[in-house]
Amino acid sequence: MTANHIRVASPAARSRFRRRTLELAGICLGAALLVGLLLSHLPSFVLLSLSTQDKLVDLSRPRLDAKEFVFVAVDDASMKLDQLWPEDIAASPTLQVMTHTNNWPWPRSVWADAIDKILAAGAKVVMLDIIFDKPRDGDIELKRALDDHPRQVVIGINFIRDRQSPDHQALSPMVPNMPSSNLIKDPWHDPRVGFVNFWPTPQDQVVREAIYGIDRLGRHLDSFGAAGLRLAGHGDRVPADMNLLPFHFVKTSSIRTVSFFSLFVASDWKHALQDGAIFKDKIVVIGPSAPILHDEQVIPDPSFLASRTTVPGPLLHINAMAAAIHGSFYASASPVATLAAIFGAAVVALAITAGLMRRPMGALCALISVCAIYFGVCILVLGILNYALPFTSPTLTLLISGVSCISWNFTRERLESGRMRSMLERYVSRNVVREVLDNRDDFLTKLGGTRQPVTVLFSDVRGFTSFSEHADASVVVEQLNEYLGEMVGIIFRNHGTVDKFIGDGIMAVWGNVVSEGEDKDALRAVTTAVEMLARLASLNEEWTAKGIRPFKVGIGIHHGDAVFGNIGSSEKMEPTVIGDTVNLASRVEGLTKKYGLSLCVTKPVADHARECFRFRSVDLVRVVGKSRPVEILTVVGRRDEEAAEWLDRYESAVADFRALRFAEAAATLRQCLEEEPDDRLCGMYLQRAEAFLATPPPPDWDGAEIATSK
Repeated sequence: MTANHIRVASPAARSRFRRRTLELAGICLGAALLVGLLLSHLPSFVLLSLSTQDKLVDLSRPRLDAKEFVFVAVDDASMKLDQLWPEDIAASPTLQVMTHTNNWPWPRSVWADAIDKILAAGAKVVMLDIIFDKPRDGDIELKRALDDHPRQVVIGINFIRDRQSPDHQALSPMVPNMPSSNLIKDPWHDPRVGFVNFWPTPQDQVVREAIYGIDRLGRHLDSFGAAGLRLAGHGDRVPADMNLLPFHFVKTSSIRTVSFFSLFVASDWKHALQDGAIFKDKIVVIGPSAPILHDEQVIPDPSFLASRTTVPGPLLHINAMAAAIHGSFYASASPVATLAAIFGAAVVALAITAGLMRRPMGALCALISVCAIYFGVCILVLGILNYALPFTSPTLTLLISGVSCISWNFTRERLESGRMRSMLERYVSRNVVREVLDNRDDFLTKLGGTRQPVTVLFSDVRGFTSFSEHADASVVVEQLNEYLGEMVGIIFRNHGTVDKFIGDGIMAVWGNVVSEGEDKDALRAVTTAVEMLARLASLNEEWTAKGIRPFKVGIGIHHGDAVFGNIGSSEKMEPTVIGDTVNLASRVEGLTKKYGLSLCVTKPVADHARECFRFRSVDLVRVVGKSRPVEILTVVGRRDEEAAEWLDRYESAVADFRALRFAEAAATLRQCLEEEPDDRLCGMYLQRAEAFLATPPPPDWDGAEIATSK
C-alpha cells in the first residue's frame, strides 16, 4: 500500500477526538466514583447485589445432592399424632409417652429411643439438633444412650446474644447455652458437642455462609456439622478456616426426609423405612421442621421468581456438611477487587463509547452485549474457580457510564449538527442542507437515482486561466473568493443548489432537491443569472477602482430532464445531476463567447420565464452531440420594463432570415444597426443574409448554425 492510499486523520480531527475522549473519560470516572463510593453503600443496592450474586451462585454449577444424609423431621404430624390409629399408639411405648405428655418438649427418653433404633439400623451418626440446656424428665435414659454410643451421637449447643453488648452480630459477646450437666460433664472438650448457630448476612438476614469452628478463651469448639462429620469419618473434610465460608446449597429434593413418628409405627418402619435400611451408613439429623417450633432459617431461593426462601434449621446443617464433604465453597470478591472491577467497567464503557462515538445504537448494543458476556464470565469463573466476581456494581457502572456517554455524545452531536448546518450552508445550498438534515429519508430515496425536470445554470469567468498565471496568487485567490462568495449568495437566495465548482466556474441546479414547479425553477434560474451579472458589474467597478483587473463571465441556462442521484465511489460521493440536460447547459454557456453575450438560455427556459422576462433570439445552433438544432436566446430585461422598439424589428428580421427571406431580413437589420451600430447580433445576421443572397443555402437548410466546439 502506497502512502497515497493511507488515510490519516487531520490534526484538528485528532485533537477533537482527544478532547471528546477526555470528556467521556471524565463522565466514566464520575460514574465509577458514584457507584463505588455512594450507590454501593445504599441498602437497596446492597440487597440487589446480594440477590444477583445468589442467582450467579445457583447458575454456576449443578446443585449438590445429599445421599449421605437422612433428615428425621419433628413435623406437625409428629407433634399432633392425630393421624395415627389408636392401636398404632398402643403398640409403641414411645408414642404413648409422646401422646400422654401432650406438651413440647417431650421427655428425653423419646430421643434415647430414637437414637437406639436408628443406630441399630446401621446409621453412622445420629445428630440431635435439639438444645438440652436444662434438666428434664428422661435425662437418665438419654445419658444412657449417649454413653452406649460414645462416638455416634452429636448434640447441639446454642450461642445466645448478649443484649448488653452494642454489637449483637458479633460472635464475641455471645454466651453458650450449654447442655445440662446431667448429660455432658464438659461440653468444651466433648467431641459429641457442636454449636448450631448460623450467622446470616446482616443486610438481609439470609444465611449464605457457614463457620465450622470457633476459638473462645483458649478453647476450640466445633460446629454442629463439623462434629457430625468428624464422628462420621469425614474429619479431613472439615475446613480449618475459622472464618465464615460461603457455600453452594444442596438440592432440597435430594435430601431424604422422614417424619419422626414413623420411627415408632411398625407398618411405617417395615415398609416406608424398609426396616431401617434407609439409615444404613447414613448421617441422620433429627430436628424440628414444624413451624410452631420456630427453627427456620432464610436462605437464597434457587428460582428466579423469588430472592429467598425458608428451610428448617436441620436442613441447613445438612447443607453445610454436604458443602464440606464436596468442598463446595466459593470466595467472594473483596472491596478492593470490587473497586477494581468498577473502574475496569468504566474503562470498558469509555472504550466502547469513544470507539462508537457516532453510532449511539451500536454503542448501546455493545454495552448490553458486554453485560451479557460478563454475566456468562461470572458464571464460568464461579463454576471453575469458585470465585464470585462482583457483578452488580461493575455492570451498573458500565451502564451508567455508557448511557451517560451516549447521551453526552448525542448532545454534542446535536450542537455540532447546528454548527455543521451553518458551516455546510457556506459550501452547499441551504435546500440541500435542509433536506439532508431534516428530511433524510426522502432525500436518501432521491439519492438512489431519480429522473426529474431540472434547470441547470453554468457560469464561467472569461480568460481566468491566463489572468491567474500572471497575477499574484494571493490576489487571485482573494478576488476569486469574493466573486464566488457573492455569486453563491445570489444562488442561495434564489433557492438554488450549488452542485459543484469547476475551477472558477459554477454549476447550479433548480428542481433537483425540492421544486415548486418547472416555471418557478426556470424563473429563479434566470433571476439568479440577471442578479449575478448586476452584482458582477458592481464588483468590477470596485476592483477597477482598486487597480484590479475586472472579470467577464458567461452564463448558460437550460431546462430539461436529468438524473439526480449520489454519484461517486465508496470513498467519495456527492449528490449531483447528470444527463443530456447538464451537457447542453454547459454547451450553451460556451456559446456566450461565440455571440459576445454574458447570458444565453435555451427556448425551454425562455418559455417557462416569459411572464417575468423579455428574451431576444440569438441563434439556432446544432451543438456537438445533438442532431436537432437548439434555439438560443438572451435576456434583454424584465417584462415590466419598457422594451426598445428596434428589438421588435430585430425579431422580425430574424423570422424573415429563418424563412429564407434574406432581402427583407437584410433591410430590416440595416435599420436596426442605424440605431444600434455596435450590436453584434444584428451585424452577424446581416452578414449571413447578404452571404445567402449571393449564394443561397442548400434546399435542406434549416437555419441552424453548427457549433464546432464544446
